[in-house]
Amino acid sequence: MLSALYALLAVLLLTSWRGQRIGGYLIAACVVSAVWSGVHAFQIVNGTLSPTSMMIVEVARAAAWLTFLSFAGLSKSIRILAHLTWVIVLGGGCWIWASNKFLGTAGDINSVMIPGGLAIALVGLVVVEQLYRNSPALLRSSIKALALGLGGMFAYDLFLYSQGVLFNAIDDATWIARGAVNILFVPLMAVAVRRNPNWDLNIFVSRQVVFYSTSLVAVGLYLLLMSFGGYLLLLYGGEWSGIARVLFFAGAVLVLITLLFSSVLRARLKVFLSKHFFQNKYDYREEWLRLVGTLAEFEDRSVRRVVVKALAQIVESPAGILWTRNNDNEVFSPASVYESDISAPEVAIDDSLVRFIESGGWIVDLMEYDQHPDRYDGLTLPGWLNKIEGAWLIVPLMSAQELRGMVLLYQAPALRDLNFEDRDLLKTVGNHLAVHLAQEESDRLLAQAQQFDAYNRLTAFLMHDLKNLVAQQSLIVENAGKHKRNPEFIDDVIDTISRSVTRMRRVIEHLGQTSVAQPVERVELSKLVMQVVSECEGRQPVPRAKVGNKQVWTKADRDRLFMALVHAVRNAQDATSADGTITISLHEEDDVALIKIVDSGCGMTAEFVKTRLFKPFDSTKGTQGVGIGAFQIKDTVRSVGGEIAVHSTPGEGTEIAVSLKTVQC
Repeated sequence: MLSALYALLAVLLLTSWRGQRIGGYLIAACVVSAVWSGVHAFQIVNGTLSPTSMMIVEVARAAAWLTFLSFAGLSKSIRILAHLTWVIVLGGGCWIWASNKFLGTAGDINSVMIPGGLAIALVGLVVVEQLYRNSPALLRSSIKALALGLGGMFAYDLFLYSQGVLFNAIDDATWIARGAVNILFVPLMAVAVRRNPNWDLNIFVSRQVVFYSTSLVAVGLYLLLMSFGGYLLLLYGGEWSGIARVLFFAGAVLVLITLLFSSVLRARLKVFLSKHFFQNKYDYREEWLRLVGTLAEFEDRSVRRVVVKALAQIVESPAGILWTRNNDNEVFSPASVYESDISAPEVAIDDSLVRFIESGGWIVDLMEYDQHPDRYDGLTLPGWLNKIEGAWLIVPLMSAQELRGMVLLYQAPALRDLNFEDRDLLKTVGNHLAVHLAQEESDRLLAQAQQFDAYNRLTAFLMHDLKNLVAQQSLIVENAGKHKRNPEFIDDVIDTISRSVTRMRRVIEHLGQTSVAQPVERVELSKLVMQVVSECEGRQPVPRAKVGNKQVWTKADRDRLFMALVHAVRNAQDATSADGTITISLHEEDDVALIKIVDSGCGMTAEFVKTRLFKPFDSTKGTQGVGIGAFQIKDTVRSVGGEIAVHSTPGEGTEIAVSLKTVQC
C-alpha cells in the first residue's frame, strides 16, 4: 500500500515537472521511497533478504530525502552534515560487507545499521527543524505539512533505532508497523508540494476522483461509526440488543442512502472540494486584464456594446443583447445588440423575469430552467424569449442592490455546464459593468445639467441687461412730461434710445446663438467714466468723478464695460445714505488703468466679500434683485484681461478697484 502511494505521488509529480532541480530531487525521493517500501514489504513477508540489502535501501531512502531537504533552502554547513552522515553510514556498512566477503570475518551489519539509522534520524530531524525555523514567517504555513510529514517519518525512525541501540536488536512489532505508520505521512507531503509553487510542481487530481474518493472515505467513516454504535448496543443492550441492533442498522442505512442521493448535499460537497482542494478554473489576473482591455474599446463605440462583449467572451458566447433601465418609462429597453440581428422588445419593470433577477441577482440558465424549473421558483419566462434561437444565459447587472440592466447571452459553440466559478465570475463582471453603465448615465445627466447651467447663466445675464434697459426707458418716460420741449432733453433721449437699441440687438443675438464673439474696440476711459457719472446722477448720493486731463485708452466691449461700471456705482448708491459720498477716480500706473469706486456706505464684512459678493444668484435685495450684477462685473472685467479687487469695512464704506491694461492712443 505504501509503495503504491509513493509510486502514485511520483507519477503525479513527474507529469507536472517543469525541469526544476528541486522538483527532480523530490521525484527521486518518492521513487526511492516506493522501492524502499516494496523491499520492506517483501522482507517482512518472505524474510529472505540479507541485512546488507536492507541497510542499502534504508540508507538510500534517507539519502534521497536528505538531499531533497538540503536543496530546499538550507545553509551549506547543514547540507554537508546531512550528506556526510549517510555517506559514513553507507561506508561503514560496505566495509562490514567487504570484510565478511573477502577477509572471512564475521562482522554484524546491524552494528552499523542500528547506530547509523539512529544518527540519520537525528540529522533528519535537525534538518527539518532548521528548514522550518529558518523559513520566513510568511512561508512557514506552506511548508508546515512537509515538516510534519518528514518530521514524523524521521521521528518514528528515531524511536525504532533508539530501541535497537537500547536492546541491541530491532523490535519486530515496531519494524512491521513502520510501513503502516509511514502511510500517514504521504498525504502531508503531497499537500506540501501543492502549497509550494516555487518547487515548480503542480499535482493535479481530477475533481471526480477527489469527490468520489472523499465520498468513499466519508461512507467508510460513517459505517465505522455505525459499527461502533452497534457494538455498544450489543455490549449494553441486554436481551433486546439483537432487535435494537437490527433497528439501528436499518435506520443507519436509510440515513446513508438519503444522504448519498441528496442532490443538495452532493452539490455542496462538490463546491467545497473545488474551492478548497483545487486551483481556480480561471486565471483572474488574465480575466481582469482582458476585461480592462475590452472596456477600453469604447472610445469609438458605445460602452453598452462593449458591456455585452465583455460578458460574452467569458463563456465564449458568440452574441448577446443588453437591456438597460429606462427610468422615464419604467421599463427595460434594448440598449445594444452584439453580433445579433434580433429585434428585442422592451421588458416591463414588473415582469416576472425582472422581479426574479432583482430579488436575488440570479443568473438564469435557460437550459437548466427547461430541465429543472423547480430551481427557479416563481419564475415565468416571457413568451418572446422562447422565440430567440440559441438564447442561453441571462446575466444581471446589479449596482447598489439595484438592477441597472441585464444581458442575454447566446449558446457557446462548445456548450458546457456552468459551475460556481462561472457564475461567480459572470456576476462579478456584471456588477462591475453595471457601475460603468451607471457612470455613463451620470455623465449624460451631468452634461445635460451643464447645458442647462450654461443656458440659465446666459438667461440671467440677459435678464440683468434687460432690467437695466427697462430702467433707462422708464426714466425717459417719467421725465418726458416735464422736459419734452427741452432740446437738450430731446438729444439725451435720442442718445439713450440709440444705446438701448444697440444693446437690445445684442440681446437678440445672444438669444439666437449659443456663443457670440464680443466686439472689442478702443475705449477712452476718461470719457466712459464721465458717461457713467452722467447715467447715475439721477439718484442720491450723486457720484463725483476725478479723471484728470490725460486720455487713457483700453480695449474692451464698450457697452459691457459701461454697464458693469454703472452697476457698480448703483450698488454703491444702494449701500450709501443720501448724505454720503461716492467718488469715481481714474489714473494710470505702468500701463495699467486703475478705476476706483469709493463710497462711504454701510460696507461689507471680509467673509461676505470672500464667499457671497461675486456668487451668482445670491442677492441681498430680496425679490428686487437677480443676484447676478456683481458676478457680471467681475466676469466683464476678466473677459478683457483685467482684475477687480474689493476692500470693505462694515460701517466705513467700500472701495472697488478695477485694473485694465492700457493701449497707446
